[in-house]
Amino acid sequence: MKIKLDHGYMKKIKYITLGFVIIYIIYLVMTNIGDVINGVSDAFSFIVKILSPFLWGLAIAYLLNPLVRYFEKILSKIRINKKWDRNHRKQRRTIIRGISLFLTIISIIVIITLLVNSVFVMINGSFREFNISDLLKEITDRFKNYSKELSGLDETLNNMGIAANITQFVRQIAEGLVAQITNIATSITTRVTTIGRYVIDISFGFVFAFNFIMNKEYFQNLLENAMRLVLSEKKKNGLKEILHEINIVFLSFIRGKIIDLTLLSFVTVISLIIIQSDYAFIVGTFAGYTNIIPYLGTWIGIIPAVIIALVKDGWQAALFVGAYIVIIQQVYYVFVSPKIQGKSIGMHPVFILLAMFVFGKFFGLLGVILSIPMGGIVKIFINRWVKRRQDKKSIALIDLKK
Repeated sequence: MKIKLDHGYMKKIKYITLGFVIIYIIYLVMTNIGDVINGVSDAFSFIVKILSPFLWGLAIAYLLNPLVRYFEKILSKIRINKKWDRNHRKQRRTIIRGISLFLTIISIIVIITLLVNSVFVMINGSFREFNISDLLKEITDRFKNYSKELSGLDETLNNMGIAANITQFVRQIAEGLVAQITNIATSITTRVTTIGRYVIDISFGFVFAFNFIMNKEYFQNLLENAMRLVLSEKKKNGLKEILHEINIVFLSFIRGKIIDLTLLSFVTVISLIIIQSDYAFIVGTFAGYTNIIPYLGTWIGIIPAVIIALVKDGWQAALFVGAYIVIIQQVYYVFVSPKIQGKSIGMHPVFILLAMFVFGKFFGLLGVILSIPMGGIVKIFINRWVKRRQDKKSIALIDLKK
């Protein structure tokens, strides 16, 4: 006898079973949330490490593309043989793009060379005015004074009856120093290995970037075909709109960052001129633009200024100049920079600072560097959600720009 199944009843059983499975999975995830987060983080890090050269290539190509396009516009206006140009448009485009890419690389190399040369010029100029014999005499005098002070300290300790403990104390310090030196050596080895890996990844990244730029239309069409195969026309257009908005955010961030660093350099130069610091223009410009690296940029930027002050006016002047630049730049970053960056992508300064803290916490230094465009991307999705919600519920919202 054939048993007749109630399909409606079986469908309900399937949904109920699926519901229990989902609830059980959620329970497992929530009770092991730490392990899940660590597992996802490790998997993500592993994938990023494998794709690192490819990702570097995308980033480098994205940054170089505006300058390449600028040179392309200029070179495309030059016509030597109009007939050949009409019949060989693809070859002409390839030649123009290759020359544009070459000019872009040369421009970047020239800028970096001028910057490095300026640093050497100002430091070398300071050393020329520096008398090494005076430094040696000062060091000798200081050691003599320290020797006298130590002799007096030794006599005082003997009189107090605690000199016997000094040997044990010194031994403990020595053991601690040996341990610290071992840790530092291990850390240096690890750092060198990491830096070597980054150099290799970035080198291959440039190879990827050159291919991406030279064959830009091919990869654009490849992405278009992939979206057509996977997504419906509506979803494809929606994704392209989102990618277009993200592109605008990143370009606005780059423009805003250039303006921000230029203004910071100007403020630093003026501040150094006020205290009559040597090489104020070069030092201030260098100290400003090194702030493209958050946190570390300020400390890297003050190195030339500190060296110049040290060799010319002593350690007190070096300490003053270093602290002076740090304070000026920190005040700038608290009160001015968030407004400039916020205006570039349409975010309030409070949310700029929040993005820096949040993305810095999760992704470290890279998170801080990219916190503003990442915050802008989050803003894009929030704005799209707000618009859908507003259209669906017919909600009248307060204009936040007033």
